[in-house]
Amino acid sequence: MKKIFLLASILLFLSSCQVAERLAIANCKYSFLNIVPERIGLTSMDLKLSIQVDNPNPIDVVLDRIGFDFFVNNSKVFTGDMNNRLTIPAGGTEVIEHTVHLSYLRTGIAIIRAIKRKEAYYTLRGRATYDTKFGRFTFPVKITSGEIR
Repeated sequence: MKKIFLLASILLFLSSCQVAERLAIANCKYSFLNIVPERIGLTSMDLKLSIQVDNPNPIDVVLDRIGFDFFVNNSKVFTGDMNNRLTIPAGGTEVIEHTVHLSYLRTGIAIIRAIKRKEAYYTLRGRATYDTKFGRFTFPVKITSGEIR
């Protein structure tokens, strides 16, 4: 009887530790590492986004997806998804690279403002989905660049 009670106590303790660890999952920290024009054409341009992802958690997380809106000078210019499945080790850092295609017709106001001012501010807003050994989590993501000239 004591062995059954001891085994049940150990299982209860381990499951409560897993629940506590699951509830302690924090959102990763995101920052623009680099934004580089890859191609500039007459009607559109491609920008390569390099985003650094820092995992402050004590466990590995798998970044499955980021659905986002991309803004230039506060004008929405693109909606997209990054579906780069990426494992970010506990306490570690990884880099995501993603190319965004911007049509000048669709992004006209923002592009004209950037050209007139000779500067641009980039913002990415969205939601990131992580898989962990404790389940799937969704967190908001907001990355704002400094001035890029």
